[in-house]
Amino acid sequence: MKFRYLKFPSADPTKKWVSRPLIPIQIQGPKGKWEGYALIDSGADRSLFNFEIAKIIGLDIFNKQIEYFGGIGGTRIPAYLHPIRLQILGFSEVIETRAGFADSPGIGAILGQEGFFDAYRIKFERDRGVIEINPATY
Repeated sequence: MKFRYLKFPSADPTKKWVSRPLIPIQIQGPKGKWEGYALIDSGADRSLFNFEIAKIIGLDIFNKQIEYFGGIGGTRIPAYLHPIRLQILGFSEVIETRAGFADSPGIGAILGQEGFFDAYRIKFERDRGVIEINPATY
């Protein structure tokens, strides 16, 4: 399935808009579901989401293993790991993976290598403004 890169205004109004590989997803937890857009980040080791999403899907945030995620400039963000069920909207399959949940306003929804890239073949075609995603075949 192909998805268009989404365009956002640059922080500098004199520069052109920025295209980002965001796709519509649903995350399922023990008490609810969250739907929104997630950034596909090939540089992220694991998927990472904001605490607010954890609350919506009913996770006991602090009752799990903690892992520190590295950021730009050597920052380390603590995140609590939880098993989740994740579905790309438009796909029938649901994958199970572990993701981190962090209390950081700069983090929304990020899809990283472990779990997500293991389950899908992802082809970035930035020059065409398209991301192609297909289930991985083993």
